[in-house]
Amino acid sequence: MSEVYRAEYVSLHVRKSNRAAIGLYRDTLGFHSHQVEKGYYADGEDAYAMRLEFLENKGLHEKKAEKEK
Repeated sequence: MSEVYRAEYVSLHVRKSNRAAIGLYRDTLGFHSHQVEKGYYADGEDAYAMRLEFLENKGLHEKKAEKEK
């Protein structure tokens, strides 16, 4: 994602009750909780919106937009 699309981050949602998935994404893969989405799932459970930042691409899109002005 980082190299091919020059993405600044990837994101996903995970149920607040899904401790195994939270541990995998946070502790193993390096995601962080970006915000809580209230009532995200059909049953009303909240979700963590999680992100994995690609620091090497941070601000890349803003710099490109400035050059095009």
